[in-house]
Order: sequence, then C-alpha cells, then structure tokens
Amino acid sequence: MIVSQKNSSPRLHDGALLATVLAGTWREEPPPPAIAAEQLSRLAPLLIGSGTAGFVWRSMSRDAALKAAEGASELRNAHHHFAIQALVKGESLDALATEFSAAGLEPLVFKGWAIARYYTAPHLRPFGDFDLCAPPGRHAEAAALLGQHISGTLRHDNQGLVHLPNNFQVEMSSGLAATVDLHADLKKYRCPSLAAVYGRSIPVRLSGGTVRVPALEDHLRLAILHFLRHGGWRPLWLTDIAAMLESATGDFNWDLCLGEEPHVRRWIACILQLAGDLLGARIEHVPTSSRIADMPRWIAKTVLNEWRAPFVEHGL
Repeated sequence: MIVSQKNSSPRLHDGALLATVLAGTWREEPPPPAIAAEQLSRLAPLLIGSGTAGFVWRSMSRDAALKAAEGASELRNAHHHFAIQALVKGESLDALATEFSAAGLEPLVFKGWAIARYYTAPHLRPFGDFDLCAPPGRHAEAAALLGQHISGTLRHDNQGLVHLPNNFQVEMSSGLAATVDLHADLKKYRCPSLAAVYGRSIPVRLSGGTVRVPALEDHLRLAILHFLRHGGWRPLWLTDIAAMLESATGDFNWDLCLGEEPHVRRWIACILQLAGDLLGARIEHVPTSSRIADMPRWIAKTVLNEWRAPFVEHGL
C-alpha cells in the first residue's frame, strides 16, 4: 500500500483499513478480510454506506470471530438486501428491454448493472439507476419512448428535442418501475464517438429483449474516467475497476482503452496502478507501455481520505 498508516489521522486510517478489507473481495475465492473483530463495528458504516458490505460479508462469513463481532449483523443484512434488490432490478431491466425491443431499439447499458457482470457474485454489487445510451442517431426516439412512461412536463430545446432530467422514474406497462439516466453521448467520459463504442458493444439477451454492454476496453476506460470525474470518493468504483482489470485477457486492446491523449493515458495508467496498490488487483498483465513509472503518492492519500466519509456525506 502506498500510504503508510503511521502518523495518519484516525479517519485516514479508516480509509486505509477499508482498502485492506476490500482487497480481492470481487474474486471467486476472496481472501479472509484483514480486520480484527473489534475494528468491524467502526468500519461497518463505511462498508454499508459505500455499497461494499455484501462483498465483505461473503469473505468474512467463514470466520466465526468476525461473524460474532459487533456490526457483523448489519453487514449480513446489507448482503441480503443487495441480493434481493439485484433480483428486483433485474426484473425492471427486463421490463425496460421489453419496451425498447417493441420500438426496435437495443440500448447500451453501462456502469452499475453492466459492471456487476464482471464480479463472480454480481448480485452483491449494488446499483441504483440504469445508465443508458440509445443506438446512435436514435436518442430522440428513446427519449420519447421513456417520456411516455413518466409523469410531469418534459422540457424541449429550440429544435424540439426532448430533454429528460437525470435519474427520472419510469413505470412500464408491466407495472414495474425503474430509475433511468438516458445519456445523449459519452463525451464526459472522454469517449467522443458513441457510434464507435456502440459498434464494439456486446449484445446481452434478456427475457424481455436485447440490450448491449460496452466492450471491456471501452467500459474500463469509462469506469476509470467516471472514478476520476468524481474524485474517487466511492470505494465500490475502484473495486469495479479491479474486477474489470482482472477480466482482461491476452487479446485486450490496451491502446484502445487508454486512448490517444497523453494526459488521459497517464491518468488511466495511474488508476490502474492505484487498483493494484490499494486493493491488490493483479496488474502483471498490463503492458509496460500502459503502466505508470512515477505514480504520484498524493493520489492514494487523497482517495483514502475521501473513503473515510460515509456515502451520505457526499450528498448522493
């Protein structure tokens, strides 16, 4: 780990301890959590608030002392809650796919549900809304379709295009509901061509229809840029990156993932290294040309300082 716990503030220490506990939790055989029973009660609110409690409970449930520790029951309850919510939201996505399929649309689904697929226990990776992009050139159709299922007044621009608020609630004809964030493009994630990302995307057949998820190269890049845009304050996002990083096989296109902009390549390389340094992600397969030789020490310190705050303190 980059940041020494010596002479650190208690809250920074909590961030470092959280990183230690989360190491390898996304794997099929996670290591036993490196935490003492007496530390669990202090860390439990951070685990629950950050959305990582389900992973930690899975890895600690074979340790009798940890299972009996104060705060353990809260993690167990969060584990059960995340599993149930995954089933409910999976049905909601099926219903969304049904609506889109009827209109001849295969939306691109990214982050959240789509990233959970890289975990060996995807039902324990919580997510809230569904981040979607319509097929290139069909955003207005998708917006109009979703607009039929929400209440309130829709805003139009001077060209007559529908503008939907972020995270709006839709109620499908099946009676199921979902919170959807429909993106017009992926430019804020430094993906200038939605058509290129969509063209490389992978179809996923659901009971209600087909959706698409980004190719791993695009998705890992997107996840890292999302992590950076938000200051890396949520530990779950770095476990996402670690899980995706370890899913990269020999034919993974690192140049596509890192892109052509030198400063963006450097930032992506820094976060790949951060996943290795803080969470023990396996980065040996990352080519030397895609790695960072002079990792700034302040990055890990800043991220660990962010992690010491419960989820709700960030206003989300």
